[in-house]
Amino acid sequence: MKVMEIGIKSLSEGMRGFKEAFSAAQQRYPFKLKKGAYFTSLEAARNFLTPKRIELLRAIKEKNPKSLYELAKLTERSFPSVVRDVAVLSRHGLIRLTNHAAAPRKKVHPEVRYDAINLWIGI
Repeated sequence: MKVMEIGIKSLSEGMRGFKEAFSAAQQRYPFKLKKGAYFTSLEAARNFLTPKRIELLRAIKEKNPKSLYELAKLTERSFPSVVRDVAVLSRHGLIRLTNHAAAPRKKVHPEVRYDAINLWIGI
């Protein structure tokens, strides 16, 4: 089971991790890249993982639409709002987008590569 990690860290904790990674990169030392999306507050994470975006993730995972237009139809949402939400989810690594060059129109195939989302809160 592939799990996407979403975490909530304080700003100072996030900056500390960034400084460690930057320092290692400057000195050409190996460092372990952390995968996932991180936020500084529960409210920010809640604004990111809206019910509509979770609905999109489930529709992509269960119904495997071949285009964003098909995804909009499946979820009964407007095409522009689906495109905006998919762009946000893609930027944070929850959705992978693949272009189909052979299609008459430029089709973008969305894919969810995770089975679950793990939300943790550091204290």
